[in-house]
Amino acid sequence: MDINYIRKPNFQKTSMKHFYLKSILYAAFFCLLLVSSGCTKSKSDRANDRGIEQLNENNYTEAIKTFTSIIKKDKDYLPAYYNRAICYSFLNKNRVAIQDLTIIISKQKFDEDAYLNRAILYENQKKYKKAIADYSHVIKINQANFTAYHYRGISKYYIGDYKGAIKDYKRAIKMGLHSSGVYYNNAVALDCIADYPSAITYYNKAIKIDKKLNRAYYARGIAKLKAGDKKGAISDIKNSLKLGFKQASEVLKQLKN
Repeated sequence: MDINYIRKPNFQKTSMKHFYLKSILYAAFFCLLLVSSGCTKSKSDRANDRGIEQLNENNYTEAIKTFTSIIKKDKDYLPAYYNRAICYSFLNKNRVAIQDLTIIISKQKFDEDAYLNRAILYENQKKYKKAIADYSHVIKINQANFTAYHYRGISKYYIGDYKGAIKDYKRAIKMGLHSSGVYYNNAVALDCIADYPSAITYYNKAIKIDKKLNRAYYARGIAKLKAGDKKGAISDIKNSLKLGFKQASEVLKQLKN
């Protein structure tokens, strides 16, 4: 069963303050642009602002050139590394984006957002154990980061640690994360350990938030079928097909035979 959210790092573009499975919805790199502030700006600050303008215009290649030029002149100007990583992520150049984030982490070991974004990139590369390590580091820095719990749960799901995933999803929910994604992902993990009644409960919660989430209707239908409710299963799978989930068509044919 697919998880409901594929993710890209959620970068925020910034200046030197701090910087949403394959199957799970698409969450972006936390985009906090490192922008410059204050009355006096250095040449690096002004160049960084120019690079951000290029980035905001989706001119990632030129923005990379601008940020690289800054770094050549000042290897300790961390906003340029962060903003260049954003550009690389949008170009799906995850390996070099990770390299830039690793440089930031080596200089600022408690940079929560750098760890979080690097974890997302590792996850996109299917390097789930590395992703889990970085998500865990985020949680060590900030135990209130429910996003890290949710995303760590996704990585645990992909390595087959379903109970660990469920624990992380429930922790994120308890901390205040109430999204169709986390409910759906928790339901999928519950499905994997054959706890169909609980899975159905969480599919219900996901659908209540997003009534057009076609794969949730389909997955709930399959869970109902496994729990012995064929009539309810057919109804849900029909609804998923109406909402565009094409895989449901073949299953319906099998159920009618």
